[in-house]
Amino acid sequence: MTSSVRPIRSWQNSRVARVKPKAMMPSSRVLTARLTRVNKAMREIFLNHQRFAVWGAGVSGVAAANLLARRGKDVILSDIKPIDELSEVAGRLHEKVRLVAGENVSEGREVIVASPGMKPSHPDFARARELGAQVISEVELAWEASKARWIGITGTDGKTTTTSLAGQMLQQAGVEHVVAGNIGLPLCAVVEELSEDAVVVAELSAFQLWSCHNLQPAAATVTNVAADHLDYFESFEEYADAKLRIFELQKGEGVAVVPMRDRLVRRWLKEPRGQQVVGFSNRPDDVSELDEAVWFDDDQGWAREEEGVDLCWLESFDDTELFGAHNQLNLACAAALARSVGVSWEHITEAALSVEPLAHRMEYVGEGNEVGFVDDSKATNAHASLAGLQNLDAGFVVIAGGVDKGLDLKGWAKYVAREAGGVVLLGEIAERMGEALDAAGATKVHRAASMEEAVEQAFKLARPGSTVVLSPACSSFDMFESYAQRGRVFQAAVEALISSLP
Repeated sequence: MTSSVRPIRSWQNSRVARVKPKAMMPSSRVLTARLTRVNKAMREIFLNHQRFAVWGAGVSGVAAANLLARRGKDVILSDIKPIDELSEVAGRLHEKVRLVAGENVSEGREVIVASPGMKPSHPDFARARELGAQVISEVELAWEASKARWIGITGTDGKTTTTSLAGQMLQQAGVEHVVAGNIGLPLCAVVEELSEDAVVVAELSAFQLWSCHNLQPAAATVTNVAADHLDYFESFEEYADAKLRIFELQKGEGVAVVPMRDRLVRRWLKEPRGQQVVGFSNRPDDVSELDEAVWFDDDQGWAREEEGVDLCWLESFDDTELFGAHNQLNLACAAALARSVGVSWEHITEAALSVEPLAHRMEYVGEGNEVGFVDDSKATNAHASLAGLQNLDAGFVVIAGGVDKGLDLKGWAKYVAREAGGVVLLGEIAERMGEALDAAGATKVHRAASMEEAVEQAFKLARPGSTVVLSPACSSFDMFESYAQRGRVFQAAVEALISSLP
């Protein structure tokens, strides 16, 4: 990264003796046995039915329909799109799946596997229940079809990074596993062939969790809960309940990995439910009263297990390719999850030191005329945007905007007005975002009609030694097909700009 990214300080305090993380501590042997018992609970509840409808012919819907067909079920895959838009889908379906276009089929069906894109308030759900059908998610179906232990990861921010890190730790340890779910690979496409000893590392969105019933992850976390998706859920409380549902689904068993920096999630600790609780944080004081925790103390990674020994498992966060306080939290959370299924600290450390950052998450793109460019297109809400911006030196220039999800922008606008050297807005939210910035006292706020124009304007606003950062604080669907495409367009515009400079 350029010098505009604030380095995290190196810590030299050796108050607590270091323990070489070579062998698995006894507490984890006990824990692994406990998770195996959870795994042996009876699963096939909805799969005992015969007549299924799958709503939505996206990748997860196709995977669910094909799984059901392989199981010999009577399955209809339906989509509200016209048949001429589903020709490509037909070629990917099992021969026993019936495809219906133009409606969501429910009559005569016992179970509905719902598209995560359909809001809980959608009237078709009420009609399906009136006909006696039960509504579940593709995640629930995958859970019933698998034999493996599950790690469930949800949260507003950081869940994809945490999921990827946990998967890399299992890979380093040679554990049979798959990383799937909201991260891009449908769970129903990959879980059936895994053994009982395998681990499913599942990224789960609130869109998927609200319609889960019997899913029981052996280890689960909510990375945080911040305002998001208020265009999907009817209230913040409904959205938060969908996230926290992952702990309720554990039914008092397994391991709950809890972010001690998040007051809303931490409140869950006030009513013990039986799970083994492991806290994580980037501040030692947050976990001082816990029996089990993983945390960062400035630059060093620490852990406490049942024996009460504080173990230093990472000497320097600067030795990783990650940066920023938000990634310390992601790494600590992933380490706690991997440890909960028996991965040694040695393998956790090796994975942390070899990890490569994910694309479009504070990804360094290049430098031109002493101005750095960073792609944080994955920052699709104000809270996620702030998490990245707070790791940059003051004077950065922000490119922001996109779909207006009705979120509160006051805190974001206040920080940007105080710390940024300029802002370039684009997308459907530009007017409201501009008003919020004006109210917060921002003076250098510009508008752009395209990403290419936004990059050019931001470069002109930037001073030598500063950073231009794509940090939208919004979803991408007004101008782009995904946050990833938005990031690629940004990177292409940056590369074109840099190559044109004298």
